[in-house]
Amino acid sequence: MANVAFPSVAQAYSVDEALAAEENKSVEGSAEPENILNNKEPLPINARILSLLSLVQQNDQKNAVQVTGVLLQLEEINSTFNAAEQYLIFLIHALIEHHAQQDKQAIAWLEKTLNLRDEIPEKQLYLPEFSEVNLIFARSFSALGDFKQAFDYKKKYIRNGYQYFDGTRADKIKDLNKTYATDEKIKQNELLANQNKIKRLKIIAAENKKFAQQRNILILVVTVIVFFVLLLRQIKVRKKLKYLAKVDSLTNLYNRRTLFENGAEAVAVAVNEKQSLSVILLDIDHFKNINDTYGHDIGDEVIKIIAELGSETMRSRDLFARLGGEEFAGILPGVGCAEAKAIAERLREKVASKDWSEFNINEQLSVCIGVACLEQVESNFDDLLNAADIAMYYAKASGRNRVCQFNDECQNNND
Repeated sequence: MANVAFPSVAQAYSVDEALAAEENKSVEGSAEPENILNNKEPLPINARILSLLSLVQQNDQKNAVQVTGVLLQLEEINSTFNAAEQYLIFLIHALIEHHAQQDKQAIAWLEKTLNLRDEIPEKQLYLPEFSEVNLIFARSFSALGDFKQAFDYKKKYIRNGYQYFDGTRADKIKDLNKTYATDEKIKQNELLANQNKIKRLKIIAAENKKFAQQRNILILVVTVIVFFVLLLRQIKVRKKLKYLAKVDSLTNLYNRRTLFENGAEAVAVAVNEKQSLSVILLDIDHFKNINDTYGHDIGDEVIKIIAELGSETMRSRDLFARLGGEEFAGILPGVGCAEAKAIAERLREKVASKDWSEFNINEQLSVCIGVACLEQVESNFDDLLNAADIAMYYAKASGRNRVCQFNDECQNNND
């Protein structure tokens, strides 16, 4: 940063003895000077502006062209300058005009700086670079013969110089007092610092002990929680796997394995308690054509819809399962042949009356259902299911969209 040398007291007398005497009285009669540098921080200054100011202050004609060129470049981006930077640019213009003995133009530039003073921190205005505005004002007015204005601005310039030096002196004295504190105070501070350090160490040790206890308790609690979470997760996974092992993934009905397990158990119960038991076996008619014509995705949707219709038709105690492919089977505990056939008929009718247009299927779909009762076969679930299978194939051979009972003649539903 370029520094402008402030005039000494002797130089101040060269301007006017009365001015210097007035300033000396003001300094001598005042109390300890207030540090004018203690207000808010100064605005930042672009280094190029400070370099230009230094060149202009040298009043070297060789630098005039260079200064003018750089100044023009800076003014092209003046929208980004803060108030302090714009202030110094106006000062540079004024110096250039003053050196060229164009003092009216110099005063015009200097007057622009006055509008920026309220936007610049007070302590920054007391810096030599900024205070030089008053000196150039004084010189320009003096050159124009306006000695009263020159006197007033020279007075402001000298007053700013005294205040600046008083402010910096107060800071230096304050720094020296801090730097050269007495040994006794230093020793007292060291003793207090050591005592405080011992107290802090004791507190830290107690806190570390407490922290260690809390940490161990937390680790134990977290370990227990993690153990229970893993245990619950394991139980949940086992339940899920057990469930998946029992059901068909497409329809969520019981699968073939579950059907045979429950079928064997249902037969044993029926035999022991001498109850009726019936089985139905359902097959979708021409299902291969559905897959070939509409695709396997539509075929899967058909299977899911028929699974829903079957579940709706069955009683709560019945078991309806997907045997595989397009085949379904139902176990009906406590149901005789006639009732089982009636249930099968209701299911067939639901399928036959179902509207499939939402799947772009315009034709009507149908099923064949075979029915078999426990009293018709040996007391064995395999034989019971085989009998229902025979009845179902008899229904297909008789024209499809039929319900046939084992050992009975299959009749047309429309009869």
